[in-house]
Amino acid sequence: MKLWAGRNYDYRFMFLAAFIIFAALHIWRLSASPNGYHKWRESDTAAVIQNYYQEDMSFHQPRVLQRGAQSGITGMELPIYNYSAAVLYKIFGSHHILPHLLTLLAALLSIWLFYRITTFFAGHATGVMACWALAFSPLFFFYSYKIMPDIWMLTLLLGAVYAYILYLSKGPLIAWLLSALLLCLSAGIKPLGLSVYLPLLYLTITSTGERPKKLAVFAVYICLTLLTVLGWLAYARHLQEAYGLSVFYLGGHGLKNFHRYLFDIVFIKKLFLQWPWELWIGWALTPAFLIGIYRYIKSPLSKFFPVWIIAAYIVFALTALKSSTHDYYTMIIVPPLAAVTGSGLYYLILSAGWRKIVAVILIAVAPIGAFIRIYDRFDDTTRFDRIREAADIYIPAESLVMVQDNTPVVRLYQLNRKGWPLRGEITFAETKKCVEQGAEYLILEKELKNYNDSLMLIFSDSAITLGGLYCYTLK
Repeated sequence: MKLWAGRNYDYRFMFLAAFIIFAALHIWRLSASPNGYHKWRESDTAAVIQNYYQEDMSFHQPRVLQRGAQSGITGMELPIYNYSAAVLYKIFGSHHILPHLLTLLAALLSIWLFYRITTFFAGHATGVMACWALAFSPLFFFYSYKIMPDIWMLTLLLGAVYAYILYLSKGPLIAWLLSALLLCLSAGIKPLGLSVYLPLLYLTITSTGERPKKLAVFAVYICLTLLTVLGWLAYARHLQEAYGLSVFYLGGHGLKNFHRYLFDIVFIKKLFLQWPWELWIGWALTPAFLIGIYRYIKSPLSKFFPVWIIAAYIVFALTALKSSTHDYYTMIIVPPLAAVTGSGLYYLILSAGWRKIVAVILIAVAPIGAFIRIYDRFDDTTRFDRIREAADIYIPAESLVMVQDNTPVVRLYQLNRKGWPLRGEITFAETKKCVEQGAEYLILEKELKNYNDSLMLIFSDSAITLGGLYCYTLK
């Protein structure tokens, strides 16, 4: 199924360089605590890891910190990333470097799997170029730094695609089963991965062999994977209802009222005018992407990757609210865009004269462009360390706390304590209710006198300073 053959160039060095440069640019943040852009989501993930490690390693009962006096058990995405990190915590101790390593290794595996997929359609050279485009897509590049499961979702999705391609080309049943398993795991983390049904259907229809039989097997594939994913989501919903803690994406991710957001200017601007160039491809490689689009229009190339792009946009439309507010939900579109970009780079580098020079410049600038684009998404992590160290000194580990926090888990995770996040106005009635349920400490951004005077009736006049936060005990 290779649709065009490259010249006999040896691109192994460039493939290795993608791994080395990508890894080298990530090592400096390996020990970082949750920080910067989407640190609330990173803190959510890290808190589940921590609670597995500190409380209970029961896989089917993930726990959060924003629990008040409850157990913290809640329904959530399939927590295979969280649980894997917790297992490493059990072996090596609690260190942020461990989940970061899990993310980075998955990102490197994604690059390799994507190379295997693209070379199947386009040959070795184009596969290497496409991997370069994937590695230095600003979106993929950034979330490879984060304590979040989204890179694992993408890696598992690419594994599912690759295994399905092996099944179609060589026919081993084990490849079909492996593909189904990997897709279940990927879509269990983010159901958006089920968008790959459409490009896999395209492959099934266009493959050689007994088409009716393969289509029937594909129908079984859909039923098996879809029912499994829906089964986990139903169980997660049951946990939310049983324990009364709805804190993860399951609460608002459904298709209901998606049309209200589909034609919103924010959705249109981000997913058509801004993110394709800024985040998914990167401005540095946009010229190569446009050339790749031209090649797909003019040449008889496989439509697998364009169909994948269309499938991703269909899912974005059905999840318009989340897709336009959480850029990591759009990760599924990065690989097919990178494949098109790789095709454009391959065309340029095989050309003579100035085109080859342009290709070399684009390749060299891509890592720099990705790093510059995402650099301001990071924050300093020293305050995290100060807050946690002070909390360990002054607040007993089992004490319940109330903490002012407009993002429900960031402060609780920094403190490594369980309790209530207080959002908006800090009222006497709210804090008194928490105290009646067992809260012992009130932690604020400013001194108590800046809030409701009635709070002084139940809390001490003097504060303990926790890395810039003000901590008050009950009188």
